[in-house]
Amino acid sequence: MKFIWKWNFEDLEKEVALSEKIAKDMEENPDDWPKMLTNSCFTGKCKGFRLIETDNEEQLMRLVNAWLPTESYSLEHYLESGEKWSKVTDESRLRYWS
Repeated sequence: MKFIWKWNFEDLEKEVALSEKIAKDMEENPDDWPKMLTNSCFTGKCKGFRLIETDNEEQLMRLVNAWLPTESYSLEHYLESGEKWSKVTDESRLRYWS
């Protein structure tokens, strides 16, 4: 499933330090993390979004828990042109993230 991961943070220094740690783990263990479909897209000072894709709740939980110390966030499903709405509504494994 594809999500818009919107985030907001206040402390740039903490954010950068955590980002380096998370990026290293994503590189070493790519199957443990959602796929990042875009780079960070900033929509203002210290806020922005990324498009991500995952097929399991554990990857989403890992992402959220990793950034929880520095960010507030939201996850929203999205579909690309031609995809069926049932991909979102029928996905029971990710019911907590809808």
